[in-house]
Amino acid sequence: MNARPDNVGEAKAGVNAGPAAAVHANVDAHAMAAAVASPASGGDRIGDRFVQSGLLTPDQAVRVVQLQDAEGLRFGEAAVKLGFTTDKQVQAVLSKQFHYPVAAERSGISADLAIAHAPFSAEAEAIRQIRAELSIRLAGSGPISLAVVSPNEGEGKSYLAASLAIAFAQAGMRTLLINADMRDVGRDKLFTRTGEVGLSTILAGRSAPSAGLPVDSFPLLNVLDSGPPPPNPIEMLHDGALTRLLAALPGFDVVIVDTPSAGKSSDAQVIAQQIGFCLLLGRKDHTHLVDLVATQDKMRTAGAQIVGTIYNEFKSGRTRGGWFRRRRG
Repeated sequence: MNARPDNVGEAKAGVNAGPAAAVHANVDAHAMAAAVASPASGGDRIGDRFVQSGLLTPDQAVRVVQLQDAEGLRFGEAAVKLGFTTDKQVQAVLSKQFHYPVAAERSGISADLAIAHAPFSAEAEAIRQIRAELSIRLAGSGPISLAVVSPNEGEGKSYLAASLAIAFAQAGMRTLLINADMRDVGRDKLFTRTGEVGLSTILAGRSAPSAGLPVDSFPLLNVLDSGPPPPNPIEMLHDGALTRLLAALPGFDVVIVDTPSAGKSSDAQVIAQQIGFCLLLGRKDHTHLVDLVATQDKMRTAGAQIVGTIYNEFKSGRTRGGWFRRRRG
């Protein structure tokens, strides 16, 4: 999709922010190790961290340094090339070095979320660029509340909402991710720990207001799932239900709300109206311009302020050693 509707801001032009985000290039997973790559640099040395973590023996660390010097590699690159460690292990060490949270093994967070599992990848950097643009555009508005909206399913909306929530939490902001799609509860979960309390049970008065569950490895992130599917989701959302819920859950710096497809129901309109700001999403070679324009008009009719439009690009295929699945958003 090369055109965009008039007056729709573009949060990051040309950003490939989907699960397969053009990861055809050779991604340098060790970029942040540049300043601390040499164990001879003194201070908090990355080679010492590998040894202390039990990932390398002292003799292996010496061999890594030798290869590093001989081929001009970073320490992590040399360790992976020698077969002593994996990219995942290198990223875990770097994350501790820079106090940057990442998903632990068996964390219950989908492997599709590169921002959680591969935070130094090109795909994760694209998410951080979107986060930075949103922070600039919403500066001075108080706590950030944002609904992520797209016309149809399969455009990566849930992926983007979850990725942004993780990115804001990584930046030190207390973040709440709400899955407000109470219609498509059978889709794959990006977070497997959901609990018994969900948005539907809270809005129905069967549960007290709750911020859901904390996310392992991300102490500043909570996820409130959609809950059991109700027969009347649109009626449950009316009359400021979300507004009242958020008022009962103070203390969050950022609230990200995943919504049902705008072309499937009026839920997204009602949600965006109560949240205030919305981010539109279209998928390259998938979303029709007429659908994006119609969604834009719906959001404006609801009184929501559109802060930008993301053009998402992803394919099913093999990358990072696994099979990518099209996310239903």
